[in-house]
Amino acid sequence: MASVLANVPVKAEWAPQAVVDGVYTGIQHIHGYKATPQLIWNVARGSLTSCGRIYGSLYCKLNHTVYITSQDIQMAYHFGDAALAYIVAHEYAHAMQTAYGFQPRITPISELQADCLAGVYLGLIPNITLDERDTLEIASLAYHIGDYDWGSRHHHGTPEQRVKAVVSK
Repeated sequence: MASVLANVPVKAEWAPQAVVDGVYTGIQHIHGYKATPQLIWNVARGSLTSCGRIYGSLYCKLNHTVYITSQDIQMAYHFGDAALAYIVAHEYAHAMQTAYGFQPRITPISELQADCLAGVYLGLIPNITLDERDTLEIASLAYHIGDYDWGSRHHHGTPEQRVKAVVSK
């Protein structure tokens, strides 16, 4: 699977701000504008927040804020603009897991659940249609960020699990 995903030529159709705004607004619409977290994007790596220093995009439950780092935006665009949509949707999913009480702590299962919710969100956002290329961009990033670090507290799932969670029908 990795060789298929890695060979997708990148073609960004949307600028980062358009992706972030479109996805964020679309997911808010899906939730009826309830429990909407604050969004801060293009955050510098190492910035200090209520949840400590940020070294990657995350949802901070202490201040109900989604942070999207500039480093993750750049990484996503190596795969395409839909990959950034996936990051935004994944972090928003963590906010909803917390708001609706089904994420007591971060585990590989809660991360895969956030991937699954991200895929649902991206498929339901009004006025945004993902084509096969977009799906490949998302799958490529999901595969890239998967890992086999079973004992690590940062383990989010294997590459294969992450792809299946976000793009399975």
